[in-house]
Amino acid sequence: MSAVEPIWSRELVLVSGKGGVGKTTLTAVMGQMAAEAGRKVLIAEVTPDLHTTSPLLSHFGHPRPRTEEPFRISGQLYGIRIAPQSGHRLFLRQALKVRLLVDAAMKSAALTRFLMAAPTFPEIGVLFQIVHLIRQKRFDHVIIDLPATGHALALASLPRVVHRVVPTGLIGDAIKEGLDILTSASRCWAVIPTLPESMPVTETGELIDSLHECGIHVGAVVLNRIPNNPLTDVERDHLDDWSAQNSHGRFLGARELVRLDRALAAQKMFRSGLPNTLTKYEVPELHADRDQKRLLRFPEYLRAALTLSPTEHSESIESSPNLEGGPA
Repeated sequence: MSAVEPIWSRELVLVSGKGGVGKTTLTAVMGQMAAEAGRKVLIAEVTPDLHTTSPLLSHFGHPRPRTEEPFRISGQLYGIRIAPQSGHRLFLRQALKVRLLVDAAMKSAALTRFLMAAPTFPEIGVLFQIVHLIRQKRFDHVIIDLPATGHALALASLPRVVHRVVPTGLIGDAIKEGLDILTSASRCWAVIPTLPESMPVTETGELIDSLHECGIHVGAVVLNRIPNNPLTDVERDHLDDWSAQNSHGRFLGARELVRLDRALAAQKMFRSGLPNTLTKYEVPELHADRDQKRLLRFPEYLRAALTLSPTEHSESIESSPNLEGGPA
């Protein structure tokens, strides 16, 4: 990935990773960046149903959209919720051709339970809706906030089982088209945010390998919520010397220093342990009680962090907050 290539540059962008690492806010800001760059962009949230509040669309004042179709948020930015039942409904409309029959079928509790419980059917429903959105050619970019680490893997791997059994027809053709999009490096890639702890960084490496095995290209990784290091190297050396000579002494901030050391070790793993083919972004941690003014400029800071090259952002890291630090 070129250092100057936008993080949202593909037709389809999958934002994947564990919960709580900043996926939703990253999706929102990438959508804003793309729209402000003059692109027509759709931000989407994959959800098991359409009856819960949307964390992604809540950023923009639409916690519970009343439509299953893409709707305008502002300017060139649109939003949608992607749920298995929406994809199932689209499939039935293409298969049955009669909307009344489809609506009646989708109201069947037995059919709904079957479609949601049968292996691979929820993933096929989501994939079918993604294919439908891409086929429409309405948007330059579709950026999707996936709910959990394993969802991207299931989206790419489980439908393959069905495709081997049903290689042609309405289902087979849609699955093949969806898999072709997901595995095309020129059309789709994944962006993975993570946290400065050894386990999340290690799991990110494992997720990258697993996505690669499924044929999904990972374009960028984002290390979020890096704690501020208030000490120079000389000050830290003095503190370590004092601690070594006063093994039973306690000082204010000792616990935070341990946390900082863990974060710096994870940052080193992030920089050197993850593939060098990825663009790596780093975003520092902010606290609402003492960084309120910077939090108000959250989109500006995050946009700056996402447009810096790998060599630049390590020098300018103080200028941007963490992905969970404020409203998108």
